[in-house]
Amino acid sequence: MKNIIQIISGLLLCSSLWGQQLPLTESYFVDKYALSSAYAGNSDNKSLFASYRRDWSGVSTGPRTFRLSYHDGFQSKAGIGGKMVFDKTGIFQQFFGMATYTYRTEFVQDHFLFFGLSAGLYRNTLNFSNYYNDPNFTTDPTMINKDVKSKMKFVSDFSMVYSFKGIETGIMFTNINFGEASYSDVSVKYRPLSNYQIHASYTYALQQNWAFSPIVILRGGKDIGSQLEIAAQASYRKIVWASLIHRGKGVLGFGIGANPLKGIVFNYNYNLSSNITVNAFQNHEITLGLKLGEFLMKKEPVQVN
Repeated sequence: MKNIIQIISGLLLCSSLWGQQLPLTESYFVDKYALSSAYAGNSDNKSLFASYRRDWSGVSTGPRTFRLSYHDGFQSKAGIGGKMVFDKTGIFQQFFGMATYTYRTEFVQDHFLFFGLSAGLYRNTLNFSNYYNDPNFTTDPTMINKDVKSKMKFVSDFSMVYSFKGIETGIMFTNINFGEASYSDVSVKYRPLSNYQIHASYTYALQQNWAFSPIVILRGGKDIGSQLEIAAQASYRKIVWASLIHRGKGVLGFGIGANPLKGIVFNYNYNLSSNITVNAFQNHEITLGLKLGEFLMKKEPVQVN
């Protein structure tokens, strides 16, 4: 435990919180690992999730994000996980894959701390060919090569979550990195993503079948304006659910989902902005999940009299 804290402290001291904002997701009600790495092995274990998000769907160059993740418990107090994210916005494409290790401790009865540490690789790609199709540019080597890729960079994140009887609050410093991403073909440097995120949530049981879960999320970083997100979900027996969301200045949205079959999860989120033309700003996110732990649960043997 002492060694983990020393490693985390070193990462935080060597990093600076600035850069481009991390690709957004609103699948955190069904996949807590998408919200914070500290939830790997500390939420629905043996879970495989895939999601596709289309931001600014009225604009052809709007962001598109694909995510794939899996996590599970390990031994009695640890967890492991892995995630891959591919994001494309205009001429920029970025990919990173990360592995996660978590540790859980109960410092007082029913009071838990989850610690998460992730590490992986990051690469950014510039695709100039989408914009420069004029024959006059063919002599420029940056236009002949369709993709200009950066060198692979090391990235990591650290997260911590406090949990007590349905109350959860946490902080995450995400994509801590060392140095800039440079390109071998062009004289361009790009600083990988680097943000912080704070969240607080509470799950309240309404009678026996219903549950209500509000959450508040604050995101930011150096050279990035802070952004407040407020959302709430109501669920019935964890079979069907619906959520509402408000983010930043004027972004409104809703989500619906279901667990129609044992261990199979479907979730859909939609956003629009009250400050921008609806046809331009529409965000759609679809998430599919397999809770393998429910598939692998042993059935009770049938007793024969």
